Amino acid sequence: MSIKETIASMITDESAAHKRLVEYVTSQLSQGRSLADVVEDPYVTNRLNPMERRALVEEPEIVAAAQHEALDDLRARLEELATS
Repeated sequence: MSIKETIASMITDESAAHKRLVEYVTSQLSQGRSLADVVEDPYVTNRLNPMERRALVEEPEIVAAAQHEALDDLRARLEELATS
């Protein structure tokens, strides 16, 4: 099985533990933490191996939350440039 196939199969995990991890990551992102920091958080690393963490960042909720993070960062940088 390829890495893409493995990740695709993990994304469809409907377990309560998996859902809690998705909720944790999206919650942390909404509080301003970076995705890189959150996936290295002990709460995540103690529960998932590297391949599972890789799959986790492909979850639609996390992708959407991370896009907001990237847009907020870009807005802040552009505002900084505009006021300097």
